[in-house]
Amino acid sequence: MWKLIRLEWKKNHTRKYIINQAIVIAVLGLLLFAMCYYIPIDAEIGMTDSVPEIENMAVQIDLLTNLSFLIFTSVMLSSFIINAYKNKTQNLMFSYPISRKKIILSQMMAVWIFCVAALFLGKLLIYLLLALASGVKAGFSLGYNMISVSFYIQIILKTVLTVTLGFIPLYIGKRLKSSKAAIISSFLLFSVMNGTIGDLTLRGNTILPVMLFGVSLICGFLTVHNVEKEDVM
Repeated sequence: MWKLIRLEWKKNHTRKYIINQAIVIAVLGLLLFAMCYYIPIDAEIGMTDSVPEIENMAVQIDLLTNLSFLIFTSVMLSSFIINAYKNKTQNLMFSYPISRKKIILSQMMAVWIFCVAALFLGKLLIYLLLALASGVKAGFSLGYNMISVSFYIQIILKTVLTVTLGFIPLYIGKRLKSSKAAIISSFLLFSVMNGTIGDLTLRGNTILPVMLFGVSLICGFLTVHNVEKEDVM
């Protein structure tokens, strides 16, 4: 399996994804740094009228990085799997004396491992960037403590959840035979997780992420299930 995963990384030229993700993390880091330390603060209300109320920077880091990498995961899964079907390169992979399930699973795991590592490291770098500048007067509280063990546990859990959610857009895109459908559904999925209905904020709901994680695993299973019998697109 590990050899197949490495083959997928090599075949799909993951260097370009490393560069793209590094650019995304750099842009987000600079944006969040500017938001935290360079937005003018009103002495009475704590922030200018033009700035929306921000609970703390940890929430903003989670929000922006999770959105970026959920979309990034969907793009990579589309490239590795859906486009492989559309370009008929999957025919070549299926001609190998290896089960189709193992091939599809290795493609999914290649993206999953890559994006989990990238998101985890990216979040740590952004958290570290803001924490190192804590001597500068900040407009908003950081809302996290990098010395705490629970801080790292939360990052790992949220990272695994975010990347695993990419299996839902993958299943939708594979069923519709469309990479665009996969990417659009990732936007919609993020909107559902972070939307509000009246006074109810879904972002703070702990049941919804657990349910969506279960749905993601089911979608991942269905993506691999019966692949031995299905026709190539």
